[in-house]
Amino acid sequence: MRLISKGMLGVFAGILGTMALVAAAPAEDKFSAVYVMSDNLGDMGFNDNAKTGFDRAQKDGVRTRLLQASPTDPQLWRQNLEAVSNSGEWNVIFTGPNMHDNLAAVAPQHPDQKYVFFDDQLDLPNVLSVKYAQNEGSYLAGVLAAVAATDKANFPLSSGEPKIAVVAGMDLPVIQDFIVGFKQGAATVVPDIQVQVIFIGNFNDAQKAYDLTKTAIENGANVVYNVAGPAGLGILKGAADANRYAIGVDSDQNGLHPKNVLASMLKQIGNSIYDSIGQVRGGKAEFGKLKIYGLANEGVGLVYNDALVPASVKAKVDAAKAKVVNGELKVETAFK
Repeated sequence: MRLISKGMLGVFAGILGTMALVAAAPAEDKFSAVYVMSDNLGDMGFNDNAKTGFDRAQKDGVRTRLLQASPTDPQLWRQNLEAVSNSGEWNVIFTGPNMHDNLAAVAPQHPDQKYVFFDDQLDLPNVLSVKYAQNEGSYLAGVLAAVAATDKANFPLSSGEPKIAVVAGMDLPVIQDFIVGFKQGAATVVPDIQVQVIFIGNFNDAQKAYDLTKTAIENGANVVYNVAGPAGLGILKGAADANRYAIGVDSDQNGLHPKNVLASMLKQIGNSIYDSIGQVRGGKAEFGKLKIYGLANEGVGLVYNDALVPASVKAKVDAAKAKVVNGELKVETAFK
């Protein structure tokens, strides 16, 4: 019996995806939006947050489709982007992380097609770029982490030592933006706090993330900040199994390990997608420009686990947020 190779499966998947796009096109003239992914749903983080924006738009009558793809099959990412661009069926095409080179190649070939590129930037006249002030949201996470690490009365799983950690996917500018903000926030509470920074090397290896989290905790970290996409599920489990604290990211991950996850730093991907669809639909989107979503316009934020974080600590973090929003404090960034 002859087996089909993984590469052949990817080609077949691309062909089937293109056929499905054509078959799914309805007769009525609805505003339409499609998301070409470089990953799958089910991460309980970035991708699932993005989906909420398309779900909201769908309730408004927008025809939507999300094209998932294996994170290890970049050929399929490109095929899907070319297929939707060639189809002429979509008013706006969304794509995001890992798709910079693909979009840079495809978008100029379709000057009349509108694209929204989120969590990255591409300066083309038919592309609206969307970024998030993850440094601002991470600043709040850093404040909370430093308090939790050193306040044994309110956070009994901590040793009381000023030691925290970031376990991150890859050493990229956007990830460094998380780290810079997190360190700054923590230092405002405990100036000499120790912050371990550990990179997994990818965003999908949850087992490696788990192991590295256990290492960080063995090295003294009382709180571990998850900045690792789908792999971050391993970080949260690692912290829970070691009976220490963690902070989630992108979506509300507090319920995954409710005795250990203090809060989640939300990158409101879904809000920005829903807002962008409305702008494009209303003819107000500024293509060729960059739009940033931060604390002031609810593009990022911190959602607490109320069972673990007392009101007095929330007040400290919220006071820090107010200083950022009113301009009294400027959060450092990895983007110069």
